Amino acid sequence: MTNDLISGSAERDATELDPCCRNGAAYALGNAAFRSHHMSCLLYRIGVLLPRLLDGQDLIRESRAIEQIWWRELGYPRQPIFDGDLPAFLMVDGDCYPVALSSPAAPLELATRLAALEPSPAPVESCIGTNLETLARLLNFTPFESQWLRWSYCVRRFGSAILPVIPLRDSTHACDVLAMLCEIPVHAVRDALASRRLHTWGLLDGDGTEAVMPSSLSGWLSATDQFAEWIEQPYASDTDFLIALCQAQVSLPASQ
Repeated sequence: MTNDLISGSAERDATELDPCCRNGAAYALGNAAFRSHHMSCLLYRIGVLLPRLLDGQDLIRESRAIEQIWWRELGYPRQPIFDGDLPAFLMVDGDCYPVALSSPAAPLELATRLAALEPSPAPVESCIGTNLETLARLLNFTPFESQWLRWSYCVRRFGSAILPVIPLRDSTHACDVLAMLCEIPVHAVRDALASRRLHTWGLLDGDGTEAVMPSSLSGWLSATDQFAEWIEQPYASDTDFLIALCQAQVSLPASQ
């Protein structure tokens, strides 16, 4: 399913060298594999749901972008080039022949084809994955809170521009969309938003209040830089991890 950014062999080599991902290149590769896999899972879910989230030219534009991301999984021999993708001087190859253009799939057809893809297995254990599991256990996160934080971390590291532009009218609409993405009852999302725990601990941007509700999906999936930094570090014990969590939370401007 996923179009991971590093190869499975590189990930396996890194894990064999350092199962805990604590040394140099192996540590970096383990974290990269985690980010790549879960970012791909989020983009896949958005692609499947895109016809329910957008319409008109917005749907056509974002469907084209999704199709170009998933071209390997869709069985294309090469990444498709659609009309308007390239400037005029790049529309000919080295032999001065016109570049072959593809016709984008209809959004509903593309969503159906994406939904039929078999999911790829999750990567082997990484420090980030271990740390997120530890955090969820220590703070007693709900399954939705864990997923929300995991995807928000990945978006922070990849940059919000990687996501399709999906406007959200208000908090009710946002809860509905997040519930669809995570395939959970919407009340679980509403409860998490009402608790404001992820914002209070300084894990997500903003403070979770109605006055500063983001107007697009990317704004709802935005971890803080500070959280992204300390969740990537290896810790020798739960005690060390909890100390790092508390130090990061205390140092937040809102907590001073």
